[in-house]
Amino acid sequence: MVEYLVIGAGPAGLQIGQFLHRAGRDYVILEAAPEPASFFRRFPRHRILATDDNTLFDGVSFARYSKRAYPNADDLVRYLEDFARPLHVRYDTPVSDLGQYQARHVILATGKKPYVPGIPGIEHAETYASASTDPTRYAGKRVLIIGRGRSAFETADNIATTARVTHTVGRAVQRIVKEGNEFVALIDGTGELRYDKVIVCAGFRRDTSLDVPNAHVLTGDSIKAIRHAARALHRTLEAEHHGVPWPHRKLRNRPDSLAATVAVRAKQIPDGLADVVVPQGQHAILYDEMPTTERNGFVVTSTQISHYRKNELIAVERRLHRKPLERFFSQQLAVPCIS
Repeated sequence: MVEYLVIGAGPAGLQIGQFLHRAGRDYVILEAAPEPASFFRRFPRHRILATDDNTLFDGVSFARYSKRAYPNADDLVRYLEDFARPLHVRYDTPVSDLGQYQARHVILATGKKPYVPGIPGIEHAETYASASTDPTRYAGKRVLIIGRGRSAFETADNIATTARVTHTVGRAVQRIVKEGNEFVALIDGTGELRYDKVIVCAGFRRDTSLDVPNAHVLTGDSIKAIRHAARALHRTLEAEHHGVPWPHRKLRNRPDSLAATVAVRAKQIPDGLADVVVPQGQHAILYDEMPTTERNGFVVTSTQISHYRKNELIAVERRLHRKPLERFFSQQLAVPCIS
């Protein structure tokens, strides 16, 4: 029996593991591969990351490993290897059935895998995971890339100098038929076009193979999103199971003070989370980056502030600048029973 069972030793599993480690909780991280960061050992295929914002909370800055605006993925692998060393990680431990483990709380940090859309004939195509990264393999060829995201444009950029034709198409591909050495693709609004190669680069989807009721899912589209989601989950677990209050601070319950704070915070809140401001007499309590389910008070996201009274929406303001926010708070603080 373990208190916290974490599945996956990628950025999400390592980040929540570090929070549990520092809090002195009983936990173990299970990883199928012999080492951490198995996803980033394979992806991105051309080994260039999209951002240098790859630092996890309470660890050495990623800038020590690379100062490039678009670092090499191997730098992130080295960073995550070092980050994992003090944590309780059990490698070479694939999990196919969570029922074989006893844990009070299960956290799924299994990451993502390449997505292949259900287009008729898609089985004839290569995938982002299997296609060659050698641009000379596409010299003089007509190449169709299915996808309009980062992996698609990364692949297109790699082969653009050698391929005869490169088309990047999203959901418009209706069907693929293989005729000899050629591929005939039916594209909505264009008709049938012939290619020598078809590569599916439709992005990634979360691995749901281990999803069970009551398990906590931890994921994100970037290291930034992952680290903030992990912190929010850890704070939730600490509050619900260990009586540790959610971190908060007091503000003066005045329109100018609240507007000044919210205007700054709105630029810092990651997607999927919200600051919550609850007025209490002469003060207001600010709880930052909460996964809000029960809504009461002022809920601040990166795009708007909403005033709730016991889950009932009272008003919304989308101009997150000091003057509009000050007017908004002046009006809303006059509404009774908001806390």
